[in-house]
Amino acid sequence: MELKMKLKIINDNPYGQNVFICYDGTDAVVIDPGDNLSAIKDFIADKNLRVKAILLTHGHYDHTICVNELREFTSAPVYAHADEAKLLQSADWNRSDYRGLNVSVTPDKFFEDGDIFEISDNARLKVIHTPGHTAGGVCYYNEDGGVIFTGDTLFRETIGRTDMPTGDHATLIKSVREKLFSLPGGVIAWPGHEESTTIEHEKQNNTRA
Repeated sequence: MELKMKLKIINDNPYGQNVFICYDGTDAVVIDPGDNLSAIKDFIADKNLRVKAILLTHGHYDHTICVNELREFTSAPVYAHADEAKLLQSADWNRSDYRGLNVSVTPDKFFEDGDIFEISDNARLKVIHTPGHTAGGVCYYNEDGGVIFTGDTLFRETIGRTDMPTGDHATLIKSVREKLFSLPGGVIAWPGHEESTTIEHEKQNNTRA
């Protein structure tokens, strides 16, 4: 498998959160624009990218702090799963109030499990609904390139926490085992924080899943 789209990762922010810019030519999407809006905007401008969508894996504040500003800058619609709507809009549920912030995002459009988003003719992302960390958590799978963006569902040798609003441990385990571990072992998994891993590595070494 060959990654046809290009990938820029920005994680220089207080939360160690990975922002992904996936692009092919000048067409692009931004996944989980947390903090560091200036770096995101600079990269978009430098590459002369046309951002077609802002895609959210889930609604916690560290993944969404600059969504509204980026939407204004790019005029790109914000997508999320419908089950994430309340959490995205509630500073209590998305935990931004714990940081003295009031982050509230209203998506423009909602994805469903199995939907395909086309970045370009050569680059597509499939929506995989993986509830558990939050009720509307999703992963974005680029099958052709063998890469999946897992948000806070799956990390290297661990999984996301489930003690916040709409989280459920048993549901998360089911999502990981049935939806992610069924993917080819060589698929590279990029989580919402820290380093990448592979599906095979997690099947063999992730004792929490």
